[in-house]
Amino acid sequence: MSRSRTLVGLFALAALVAGFNLLVLKQNPFLLSVLLTLGVGVLAGLVWIALVLVSMTQHSAQEGKSLYGLNTVVSSVLFLGICILLYAFVQRWDRSWDLTQEGRRQLSQQTVQVLENLDKDVAVLALFLRIDDELVRIARDKTERFLEQCQKHTSHLHVESLDPQIDRLRLEGLGITHASTQGTVIIRCGSAQKVITLQGGSPRLEEREFTNKLVNVIRDAKPKVCFLTGHGERNVDDPNERTGASVLRQLLEGEAYEVERIPILVTRPEVQPDCDILVINGLGTTGARGDLHPNEIRAIQEFLDQGGRLLVMMDAWRKVVRSDLQVEQLVPWLAKRYGIVVGDDLVVSPATRSQVEFTPDTSLFDDTDPRAVFRGCFNNEHPITRDSDQHMLFSAISGARTVGLAENLPDGVVGMGLLRTSPDFYAETDLEAAMTTGTAFKDDDEAAGPLSMAVAVTAKTDFLVGDTGRTRDARIVVVGDSDFASNALLSVIPGNLNFTLNAMAWLSENEELIAIRPTGKQDPPIILSDFDQRAVVYVSVLGTVQVVVAAGFVAYGLRRKHQ
Repeated sequence: MSRSRTLVGLFALAALVAGFNLLVLKQNPFLLSVLLTLGVGVLAGLVWIALVLVSMTQHSAQEGKSLYGLNTVVSSVLFLGICILLYAFVQRWDRSWDLTQEGRRQLSQQTVQVLENLDKDVAVLALFLRIDDELVRIARDKTERFLEQCQKHTSHLHVESLDPQIDRLRLEGLGITHASTQGTVIIRCGSAQKVITLQGGSPRLEEREFTNKLVNVIRDAKPKVCFLTGHGERNVDDPNERTGASVLRQLLEGEAYEVERIPILVTRPEVQPDCDILVINGLGTTGARGDLHPNEIRAIQEFLDQGGRLLVMMDAWRKVVRSDLQVEQLVPWLAKRYGIVVGDDLVVSPATRSQVEFTPDTSLFDDTDPRAVFRGCFNNEHPITRDSDQHMLFSAISGARTVGLAENLPDGVVGMGLLRTSPDFYAETDLEAAMTTGTAFKDDDEAAGPLSMAVAVTAKTDFLVGDTGRTRDARIVVVGDSDFASNALLSVIPGNLNFTLNAMAWLSENEELIAIRPTGKQDPPIILSDFDQRAVVYVSVLGTVQVVVAAGFVAYGLRRKHQ
């Protein structure tokens, strides 16, 4: 009886193992070979259980042994139940560790903020053809996982998957006449709609593009950013890597800003009324080198007195041509009216020369108090820089200048420093020698680091906002460099991008856009054949388990043999 029971049990185990192996390898539970093998295994298992129960009743006199066998069965069942409960808890505990280069398991801070601030219903339609194409399947799976992550942060995002071949009439009603075979995503809010077409060798829904399109459809109005022209400023239409700023235009338009280049006419000085943010992007960077005219300064002052916003990026080596009839205008005006002191100097370090790296590391500074205003090189209290938890590198091609605040600010003006250098920098005042010879030495009268390199100022005005009875303050940001926002450095260094766009968001009072933005990194997909997929599933699901069980049987046999 005992031998028969053992043979039946071994046969049942072998049949079940063979059945599960066939199921994993064939990936079709309805094949006759799979069904037959599993059925035989289950029947043999039931017979084995019946024989065990009969044996336990027949040997009731051996109470201890029977109880031992019963205890083994009960313990196994309890252990299985505990494993099931643990698995259920793990499934409910939504935590993961992102080890991918592209960061697909974690949303960026900016995306989370935009989603959490949603107060309108947004529909997202994911269009993917149901075809047997591995790249399309990968793109669809990644898109669905990404959108599931987004839905966890808001109840206003409604996602729907469609097949453009089946739902053609619905898409034509939305004005979509063509959908990419690699995937298309439509974002709608009210009557506003944006389309993202997935394409390329590794098609995927980019988080940055999704967030930008989402911001575009939910914004009721687009702030207008006007770049001043006529003084050799960096051109937002110029694709040149070193002197151009076309990447900045693309990034601003991606976050729902309107961008335009404007002059201020000396004969009729005014900043156009629909301008929200005026940008002076590097005087004398290209073309003629010159300062602003007094009439242009008066026009900018009137613009700020009406609650306007100003961003100034000034380089150290751009010198104004002085004569008896020409006096520098912009720098003295900033100091007199708003207490912004722009140094006539060059920020230099013996180690890195004119390249400045900003870091949140506090060990380089003496002020390790957690309540300090600065955390490393970044102001820990101002919205533009307080979330700078990563290295933000500003590579000044020819150097940067100091920008700080006067000890006593004018009435109605409040300001804060945004960025400072590490202590090893100093302010070189002999610019001619530094630029011609390439060497610089600190003199006793030259300021030592940390040196302020960017400030943000708010100035009260009497300009009323509609019928609200409230006044609109002017806002100004001044940075002692413009090269960090050039095409060559803005798109490849995340710190440059985040600082520039965060400054724009603060100037335009779009606080939900002040955050660390998503990167464009990605892991190229590994395309597996059907056999490769089955092999991976087999090894991970059954292969490892069977190796462990086989090792257990071998250990048991060896112990029986030598004991």
